[in-house]
Order: sequence, then structure tokens, then C-alpha cells
Amino acid sequence: MPSVNIANVCDFHRNAVLRHVSPEVICFGGRLSKVIGGNILKVAQNNQAPSALEKLHADRAGLIGELAVLNASSARLRETANAEAAVLREIGEMGSAEIAAMTAWASGGCAGEQPVPDLKQRRALAEKLAAAQAAATAAKAAGTDIDNQIGELNNRLRTVAAQIEKASLDAMQGDFRSLNDQHLAATEVIRKITAKLHGLCSYLSNEGRRRIDRGEHEAGKAYLARAEALTSIKLASPGVTQGEIIEAAHDWSRRAAALRAGPAS
Repeated sequence: MPSVNIANVCDFHRNAVLRHVSPEVICFGGRLSKVIGGNILKVAQNNQAPSALEKLHADRAGLIGELAVLNASSARLRETANAEAAVLREIGEMGSAEIAAMTAWASGGCAGEQPVPDLKQRRALAEKLAAAQAAATAAKAAGTDIDNQIGELNNRLRTVAAQIEKASLDAMQGDFRSLNDQHLAATEVIRKITAKLHGLCSYLSNEGRRRIDRGEHEAGKAYLARAEALTSIKLASPGVTQGEIIEAAHDWSRRAAALRAGPAS
């Protein structure tokens, strides 16, 4: 009997597989990277994220919310702390104006009334400066505490980010195990179908020789011709191309980014 290349699988063979396994079968390690009927990203997205990962995303969202409030408070405190400098600038501008007026009066031969400093305005600015300095002192003390809280939150965020990274990798490893189980199931289906294909060719060849031995030459030749015709069919290989591996890697990259990012707000 002519030999059959059992390393290949024909197209109608693949169609039979589709009736037995889910459409997301994929093999890693360079054996079968083509996803039947879809792509790996859609498969992964249909899997519910682990509850531990969801909790980590919720923790991170809460920390980011707290950090936003503290950053806003820190900005307000910096404004208060900087108010003293604004009053000092105002006092300096007033002093410059008084000096300019006195200089102009002296340059004009001291004619007319001598410019007098605006004592009322100076008292108002002095009070304003005292209030600003007191507020600045309190704001700087509070700002230090807020900055410490911000630093602590950032440390916690870094810790949660590392935990999310690990949980995301664990989730993808779970995806891999699920896909690997499907691949094993598909391989078993392919193995059984391959045996049936070879079994038919073997039956036709054996039956042809048996009939020839019984003197039924024409019938025997017909069986052998059928066997030869079927074994001459080149069965398709379920191999994987470099391009398919690259495409699958990109899908996993997007899957990893989605796991790290968490649910869209």
C-alpha cells in the first residue's frame, strides 16, 4: 500500500476538528499559533479577570483618588505659603514709589511740600504681612504633613503596581493553561481523525489485494486505485509561521496592557 504522510492534516480534517473543539485553539512553542475562528485577544477578554486583580485595581483607583485630593491641598497650601512674598513685593513697590517721589522733590530744589509716606497704607500692609506670615507658617507645617502623606501614598501605589503586574502575569498564565487544554483536545481529535483517514486507505488496499487473491481482478484493481488516489492527497500541515507568532505576541501585549490598566472608568 502506498505510504501516507501522517505528519499532515488535510483541510476537511480541520473542518471536522471545528465541530469538536472551541474556536480559540492555539499552540505555543512553534507548533500551532493560528487561532481557529478568532484571535487570542478576544478569547482572553472573554475570561473574567481574577477577583484578586479586580481588588488590586480598586485599591489603586482609591489611592489615586486620595492622591488627587492631597495634591490639590498641597497646591493650595503652597499658594498660602507664597502669599507672604506677594505682600513683601507690595511693600517694596510702595517704598520704591516713596523714594522716587522724595528724589523728584529733592531734584526740583525741594520746592513745594515734602512728600509724606502713606502711614495708613503702611499700617495696612504691615497687618497684611503679619497675617500672611502667620498663615505661611501654618501652611508650611501643614504642607510638610501633606507631602509626607503624598510620599506614603506614592509608595503604596508602587507596591500595588507591582502586585498588579504579578496578578496580570498570573492571569495570562491561566489563559495559557486554558488554551493549552483546548490545544490538547484538538490534538486528540486530529489524532483520531488521522487514524480514520489512514484506516480507510489501509482497508481499501487490503481489500483490493484480498479480492485479487480471490481472482476478482477488476474489483481488486478498483479498490487499489481508490487507495492510491486517497494516499496521494497531500495533507495540510498545522504548522506556524513567524508572522503568526509575531501577531500572537502583539495580541498578548495588548492583553497584558488591558490587565494592568483594569476596567475602563
